[in-house]
Amino acid sequence: MQDTGYLLVSARTADGVLLLPGADVRVIDSEGQTVYEGKTDRDGYTEEISVATPPRANSMTPDGGRPFAEVGISVGREGFYTASYSRVPIFPGVVTIQPTSLQAVPQSGGNFNASFDEGGGNRL
Repeated sequence: MQDTGYLLVSARTADGVLLLPGADVRVIDSEGQTVYEGKTDRDGYTEEISVATPPRANSMTPDGGRPFAEVGISVGREGFYTASYSRVPIFPGVVTIQPTSLQAVPQSGGNFNASFDEGGGNRL
């Protein structure tokens, strides 16, 4: 690995409307090493994360080797399910933006009740 690419992770609610500041973000390289561990800012973004990549020259010929690095990304926050992404390509000299949408964990104690009879049907 001789060059550097960059990654920016954003976190929003599943409907994409609300930003999620304080989401925990972890980035792991293809060798299993943690590249970044931190939180999203008040706008729901991480800082620009540097990732080691193969040389840009690898993309100049068909047999030059893989021209990008791959990382795994995990994004979570209390009250939301964790989102995980694998094999996210990071190219040298390029900022890759990875948007994430976190689904809220349903809260118990709501007004929805379902009962199931032995025949598999349900009554609300």
